[in-house]
Amino acid sequence: MSNLTQNSDPYAEIVDFYDLEHDEFAEDIPFYLNSITSVGDPVLELGCGTGRLLRPIAKAGFRVTGVDSSAPMLRKAQRSLAPAQRKRVTLHDGLMEEAAEAPGAPFGVVIFGLNGLLHLNDPQVQLKALRSAREALDPRGQLLVDVLNPTLDTLRHFEIGVMHEGTWVRDDGNQIDKFSARKVSTSGQTIQTRIWYDITATNGELRRVGTSFELRFLHRNELELMLDIAGFCDIQVYGGYELEPYDDASERLIIAADVRSSS
Repeated sequence: MSNLTQNSDPYAEIVDFYDLEHDEFAEDIPFYLNSITSVGDPVLELGCGTGRLLRPIAKAGFRVTGVDSSAPMLRKAQRSLAPAQRKRVTLHDGLMEEAAEAPGAPFGVVIFGLNGLLHLNDPQVQLKALRSAREALDPRGQLLVDVLNPTLDTLRHFEIGVMHEGTWVRDDGNQIDKFSARKVSTSGQTIQTRIWYDITATNGELRRVGTSFELRFLHRNELELMLDIAGFCDIQVYGGYELEPYDDASERLIIAADVRSSS
């Protein structure tokens, strides 16, 4: 049986499988915690998903609001919080471009984590989200953005066809295999993405669940210009979570931008 969808909530069908790979990713957590420690809370995470970042931020003692437009993802995030974390976490069903309306404002730090900004597939909406993020920040505030660096090699890699991205075996014995297929438009700066999970039960029965969505990637100069238009100052660009210099070979394009200039 196959269930492949494309709708206003591309994560609704795959929420049960999303954390299989993302829970294992923690490389960016020290970067965020160091920034929050320096600037101060409360924190706003836009596109918080199932709470991968919310949990360690709250565990570290910071107040954090998570915004996402997927109700199933937010419900899973709520269930994943430990009792002590729930006291510090507010979850809000909303849009990234409406960041200023998130409960708990003003914020010390606003985060667009792990390609979150790219899920807004229109440049005007991306700019609107950045402007709204600035409105949500207090005068000392800092914006943190983490997106892929769209190098030629990275974009070519997306075009190689169907990719098998991982295999997991659950406690019930079911095997989960993730596959993806992507198509890049360099003129539109978009990545049409289709992902699906094959669930093989212990009796051999196969079920497929999947979804599709579009990302709009950003080049460094375009993103910096958007941030400048949105009113940010002291824009710092890095190529990794340990604040490595950004260059042509960087896998990530990471931005730290302030509301008020330090000069």
